[in-house]
Amino acid sequence: MKLIAAGLAGLLGLAITVTHADAAELRLAHFMSPMHHMQKRMMEPLAEKLAAETDGEVTLRIFPSGELSKSAAAQWKTALTGVADITFGLQGYTSETFPRTMFVVAPGLFHSSTEATKALWENIDALAPDYERAKLLAAWAAEPAIIMTKTVPVETMDDMKGLKIRTADQVGAAIVQAMGGTPVPLPASEMYTALDTGVIDGIMSDASTIASFKLHEVANYFTVGLPSSTSAYFMVMNKDSFGNLNEEQQAKLDALTGQELSMTASKSYADEAAHGLQMVREAGKTIIEVQPAVLEDFHAKSDIVVQSMLQAAEAAGIDGETILEGLRGSVSATQ
Repeated sequence: MKLIAAGLAGLLGLAITVTHADAAELRLAHFMSPMHHMQKRMMEPLAEKLAAETDGEVTLRIFPSGELSKSAAAQWKTALTGVADITFGLQGYTSETFPRTMFVVAPGLFHSSTEATKALWENIDALAPDYERAKLLAAWAAEPAIIMTKTVPVETMDDMKGLKIRTADQVGAAIVQAMGGTPVPLPASEMYTALDTGVIDGIMSDASTIASFKLHEVANYFTVGLPSSTSAYFMVMNKDSFGNLNEEQQAKLDALTGQELSMTASKSYADEAAHGLQMVREAGKTIIEVQPAVLEDFHAKSDIVVQSMLQAAEAAGIDGETILEGLRGSVSATQ
């Protein structure tokens, strides 16, 4: 009887262990404020849906404001090393890690965040090697960048000469250089203070950052309508963390992520950009619409940037031409 009781206890113990192993709390880290639109419109809804779909077996705990990793540029590494199970970041902060995806942010390619994100997913197989060390949950783009300045209105390319302009990635830096400005790489969290104190003269970023970082308070001129570069974003998961989920949990997470989640994110960036420009109008600041002649000048300069990107890709053994053609083909198919 004692042996039977001991055996039963062992089986019960095993069942408890299995049940415990099948439950998981995933740590989702990001460097933005807990009030950032990505947490409110993407991360928190994802957490609610995942908990509901798995009957509470898999939950997401969100760590905002750099609680697990303060550096915006370190979010990819934070996921790879398992400091967090899931992270949100920008490919452009470590452009060399995502040489294929950086073609998504090439100037003159897309007119909107949704257009760019659709093209990204239609060409995801060509971009996939950039993410092979992690589990890709989402990838998307923001609206094309605008130029925000404090004292010098930018109406032509000549107005950019000598200006110190904040950029987010190597592509943005190349565009600013081609326009005659001096690129200053800074994370988004430092834009407000840098412009306010004169460390920089302006900012190149999508208009969603106006609302997210209150840039309408420190910038006075907002140049819109340039077919500029965009910014690309990712949400990735540590491969071991994904592997620790059972097959059913993995399938449910897959169903909630991918292209659908990415489109949700891109729409949020579009909505936030529109909101940001409305804040500019309400603040009585100046919005400058670029003229056709300026567009021609910009296209000529941006073509130089694209050619430089293609040369760099070729040197790295990457077929940039095919990637670029695929992205352009996606745009043509929607027009």
